[in-house]
Amino acid sequence: MFNCDIDLKSSAAEAFLSAANIEHADASVMEVFSMVFGFEVEAIQTPDPDRNLCALDERTAIVGFSGTMRGACQIRISSLAASSIVAAMLGGAPAAAGDDSIDDALGELCNMIAGGWKNGIPIFCECTLSPPTVISGQNYKVHFHKPSMELSRFYKFNGHTLHLTLHCEAMGPLDK
Repeated sequence: MFNCDIDLKSSAAEAFLSAANIEHADASVMEVFSMVFGFEVEAIQTPDPDRNLCALDERTAIVGFSGTMRGACQIRISSLAASSIVAAMLGGAPAAAGDDSIDDALGELCNMIAGGWKNGIPIFCECTLSPPTVISGQNYKVHFHKPSMELSRFYKFNGHTLHLTLHCEAMGPLDK
């Protein structure tokens, strides 16, 4: 874990877009999937080229962060993948398509990934997380308020794909 007492006036953009931050985001995802679900997960360059994103019934969970930096952690997966996650969380018990436990599980997954990620990078140590929001449907787009930086990663797990996006709003010099 990194020390939160570093000079927070260093470049926030450099910290956010750094290789260390990307590696830490990967490690956070892998740790949550391994410990909570028992799933092996691997980072991939791009999703399956046959995947028609507009036609998929998807779910997106978002956890905002604010403090020394402002932005959001977003995970996006198919509804089938979300059902796989909730079944793993509930010890193998399947959930019905409209069951609220699917949104609860996806929100908790996003919260765990966001928390693990933000606690390991010094510039984010003094950020707080919002409760998760979950969106579902087809052919939708999530808009964020003026993001100036974005990290986007894809992961494969249990035959499914997860898309993680970390958004960070433009900020001036950080005051401490």
